[in-house]
Amino acid sequence: MGFFDGQVAVVTGAGAGMGKQHALLLASQGAAVVVNDVSPAAQDTVNEIVAAGGRAAVSHHDVSNRDQAGELIAVATEQLGGLHIVVSNAGIISNVPFLDMDAATFDKVMKVNAYGAFNVLNAAWPHLVHQGYGRVVMISSSSAWTSQPLIGHYAASKGAVLGLAKTLAYEGAEHGITVNVVAPGAFTQMSGDMQDEAARKQIETMMPARLVSPVVAWLLRRENTYNGEIFEAAAGRAAHNFVGSTKGYWNKNLSINDLIAHETQVMDTDGFAVIADTGKLAAWMTVENTGWANESLDTN
Repeated sequence: MGFFDGQVAVVTGAGAGMGKQHALLLASQGAAVVVNDVSPAAQDTVNEIVAAGGRAAVSHHDVSNRDQAGELIAVATEQLGGLHIVVSNAGIISNVPFLDMDAATFDKVMKVNAYGAFNVLNAAWPHLVHQGYGRVVMISSSSAWTSQPLIGHYAASKGAVLGLAKTLAYEGAEHGITVNVVAPGAFTQMSGDMQDEAARKQIETMMPARLVSPVVAWLLRRENTYNGEIFEAAAGRAAHNFVGSTKGYWNKNLSINDLIAHETQVMDTDGFAVIADTGKLAAWMTVENTGWANESLDTN
């Protein structure tokens, strides 16, 4: 018996790298998998699944195209008989200094990474809502909140994925749908060329794509109750990532000079709060950690 017996999964960008490993693991645990990738390599992943005794269907649909994303979901429902799991994994990256980045370059990455995630989930969502069940993992990146030089377009796209996932988690909860985010670290084709061969080999050995997949599959189980959370997965490590807010400094007549005098207090992380949603953030900002709770507010 597998964790996903009787379930149908869609995995985008599953021709190689992490997406392929996600598809293979889900299939090994009983899922019928739609292997999506614009690359012909998607068929190779399907062949591996079938050779191992699993069920799979290939999809070469382009997730950046709204109509094709709908056709991708139709492969799951019409060829494999349902839809229970979506892994939004497809993505592209390139290194471009922001000074040299034009709109076309930015748009290309956004269309695959951000619009691709939207298109696939937008097509899948009615099916999941109607049946009152679904498990979704959206692949973002630590670049969405830390980043590095040369990938402004990629970081922006992964920030969009994070924001979308957080919102879908709240909207899906009443329908039995969980949506979580994985920020992976793995050596894949997207890692690009490395001039230092020894360093490349070391990273490839330490961070194989297959070590991300257990975290993804763990969140896709029917028994999973985590929702709207961010998990890091790299080199065999799984960790919870979260948003925090410091106690900060409050003054109802706040000025620039106040901030200069109290910037250490603004930045002090002692006693921070983990912020789960905008409602908690609003309460933390305006009541729990300021003098507003004891002030008479003028509502005029």
